[in-house]
Amino acid sequence: MLVPLAPPLLAAAALAAFAAGFVKGFAGFGFAVVFTPLLSLISDDPRHVVFAALVLGTLMSLGVIAELRHAITRDRALPVLLGTALGTPAGIALLGLVARPALKFVIAGLAVGVTILRLARVRVRLGGGGGPLAVGALLGGLLNGCTSMGGPVPAMVVAWQGRAVADSRAILVMFNLLSYVLAIAVALAGGIARPHWLLSGLWLAPAAALGTFAGIRAVCRIPPSVFGHVITAVVGLAGLAGLASALRLYLSIG
Repeated sequence: MLVPLAPPLLAAAALAAFAAGFVKGFAGFGFAVVFTPLLSLISDDPRHVVFAALVLGTLMSLGVIAELRHAITRDRALPVLLGTALGTPAGIALLGLVARPALKFVIAGLAVGVTILRLARVRVRLGGGGGPLAVGALLGGLLNGCTSMGGPVPAMVVAWQGRAVADSRAILVMFNLLSYVLAIAVALAGGIARPHWLLSGLWLAPAAALGTFAGIRAVCRIPPSVFGHVITAVVGLAGLAGLASALRLYLSIG
């Protein structure tokens, strides 16, 4: 099991899975960004948590991509595929080389920094072509491979490109699905993850699926301006949770 069987921890894990699923269904990204820091607070094995987030995130992405399949086009898919294919294996390699507390602090600091820029109304304008998407997928894949928390980077790219909600969600769910599947395959092939980890977090799938369904329903009822605020809030809260998780891990090692 991913966490001890004490009822309060089980309830906390299920609530985290529901919240992460809701964000995934709503924004098209963010499952692992929410799930990984929260579960790291109650689990003693951060690497196991990262892998469980990848597996559950894959399942939730399949549900969302079925809804968005008509918004997936070649001009969006190819840059995302290229960047993800290059970045994710490199991230998996880093998972075994870089100290996890230091890496988590970097990721969390990046999320908090981007949130501050958005709240300060710093306007970054990117072209609408595939180049920024490929770079965002490359950096996001790198971070997904080593922490499962790479979603904020491509999320900021599509936000700064000013894309519509449907386009943004399609791009982000494509990125996450490709990156998650590739990260799982590379981690298993390289011995970084163990085969039985594939099943250890599946008991959280119903809570995550319920949250994803609720998120899909909710996004149909909000204007595009609110969608942008939700992305900012998700990235910022994930950054704060990531800082808490990294500090906990650092103190436990020290």
